[in-house]
Amino acid sequence: MKLYQMLATLACWSFCLSWSQGQVPMWNNQGAVVSIGDSAVVWVGGDLLNDQTGEMDHHGALYVTGNWTNNANNEAFRPGGEGRVHLRGTTPVIGGQSITRFYDLHLEQSGTATAEIDVYIDGYLRLYTQAFFVDTHTVYVYHTALDAVQHTLGNQWGWVGSEAQGGLWRATDTTAAYWYPMGSNRGTSRFRPVQVRPSANAPSAFKVRLVNNDASLDGYDRTRRTYDICALQPDYYHRIGRPLGSAAARLTFYYNNNTDGDWGAIARWTNAQQWDSIQTTVAGNDPVYTLNTLTTINPITQFLPDPMVLAQQSPEATLTAAPNPICADETTTLTAASTGIGFDRYDFYADGQLVQSSASDTYTWRPAQTGTLPLWVVGAFAACGDQSDTIDLTVFDSVVAVISNDTIILAGTAAELRASGGDFYRWLPDTALGCDICPTTTAQPNQSLRYQVEVQNLDGCADTASVWVEVRPSIDDVLFIPNVLTPNNDGFNDTWFIRNIALFPDNTVTIINRWGDVVFSATNYRNNWTGTYSGGPLPAGTYYYVLDVGNSLGIFKGALTIIRE
Repeated sequence: MKLYQMLATLACWSFCLSWSQGQVPMWNNQGAVVSIGDSAVVWVGGDLLNDQTGEMDHHGALYVTGNWTNNANNEAFRPGGEGRVHLRGTTPVIGGQSITRFYDLHLEQSGTATAEIDVYIDGYLRLYTQAFFVDTHTVYVYHTALDAVQHTLGNQWGWVGSEAQGGLWRATDTTAAYWYPMGSNRGTSRFRPVQVRPSANAPSAFKVRLVNNDASLDGYDRTRRTYDICALQPDYYHRIGRPLGSAAARLTFYYNNNTDGDWGAIARWTNAQQWDSIQTTVAGNDPVYTLNTLTTINPITQFLPDPMVLAQQSPEATLTAAPNPICADETTTLTAASTGIGFDRYDFYADGQLVQSSASDTYTWRPAQTGTLPLWVVGAFAACGDQSDTIDLTVFDSVVAVISNDTIILAGTAAELRASGGDFYRWLPDTALGCDICPTTTAQPNQSLRYQVEVQNLDGCADTASVWVEVRPSIDDVLFIPNVLTPNNDGFNDTWFIRNIALFPDNTVTIINRWGDVVFSATNYRNNWTGTYSGGPLPAGTYYYVLDVGNSLGIFKGALTIIRE
């Protein structure tokens, strides 16, 4: 018989003897070295006591239905063993005068396991559905595998709870997510796990504890908080430390907004003896646990002090104006963006005046003057007070486009188009134009056409205007030459008015009487002759005109009768 088989048999004899004497079944090792092989299974139907210098070289499976006690002044197991210890009791206690260094520790019943001393685990902690209350002690898990702590079985889960400085300590060496299944059955039962995602592969360790009471009771006064925090979760908080290494980490907190409240941020206790908000968090939901989540966007670099709590952060008001800058004849829309839960009321101020106070976060404004004008918004929030933001709006002088009047031209001739009011010009369409970017240009379309000009100043402000150029095929369709003049100041035919003569600035006019005397002549006639000669009125009668419109476009002759009453 091999040594480990003999030793296992001796242990069984000790157990059987205790049973036969009516005592609680027990493994009582009073200094022996017990070797359990790879395929060996040892079942202890009661408590296990490792005493004096007892030690185990464990590679198999050891089942204990009672408590675990180590008084042997060693860590109970020899190094190198990868055996499993299954605590099958509903309320097992791990205690003794010496720390036990397990490789795999399985807690396999519903109920609460208790640690009365620190617990070391080199391999895996399997909680299944059992609560593991370590009191003021710490359970250390040195294996860096992501599944080194397992805490679910079906749709149920186990957790680690603690008091004072106790908690769950896990070694990390990757940037993946490490689970910390934290809970408590002291007072209101809660399961509030935390996920730690290191930002570096360097060896580190993080320790987490769920503190199932108001942080103020432990000296972390919830009323001492920075201005941007409205409220803090009053029922519980976490302590998250980094006892080993220097890796920063992103944290995810799990909570129930139906019972815990609706929170949108995380706060931490600082050396300034107050709560301050951590970096911006992003909210989510976890369907496995049916819990809400808050995850820090940026890695946390400082873990001392270590208290952290769910928080309600004051909304941050950010004012924008679009467009900005604008021209004096334009409007801009003011928008107050708010983070988190938003504000109850928004007060918009423009150029020193309150222009709107309502629940609306937008306001459209047309300034009455130019220059740099201050704008600001005040967001009112009953729980936290007011938050504000200020910007400047630049208002440039507007542009008014001025353009020449509609005109008529003879087919084959050109019209002069003039615009003013700005620094830059653009004519559209550019059909038959002498210059499409000049303030003055010529247009010679082959059919009637409307031209539009955009006038812009150096600040980019613009305006548009248009002119109609009508093209007529014959000069007879352009000019109308009256044959009657009645200069009696009644407003009708007081001057010899040749319609559209201004379109032919190279014209010449000659008027003669019946004897052939020239009584009037003009170059570039302006429709201003009133039937006078040498400053006096000509007598009523018939006179004769000769109109040369110039540029070889035609000569018109006819009679003109002056009628006087």
